[in-house]
Amino acid sequence: MISSEHILSQIEKQIHKAKMETNEQVTREAFAAIRALCDVVLDSTISVSPIQSAPVISGQPIALKEEDANGESLFDF
Repeated sequence: MISSEHILSQIEKQIHKAKMETNEQVTREAFAAIRALCDVVLDSTISVSPIQSAPVISGQPIALKEEDANGESLFDF
């Protein structure tokens, strides 16, 4: 595993490169490299990501209210 100090030193190099560069494309590449280095650190320290549970739906039917309906049944006309 790469040490976080080594990654931080690489991030600092990319920050220096972004500050000194006048070419927008090279600056954007430095920012992309910084993002990638941060992702490496974050992905290696997080071993389990939380799983979102599906929303619970109650078993009771929802009555729809139509303007021209005669009752709650589907067959009421």
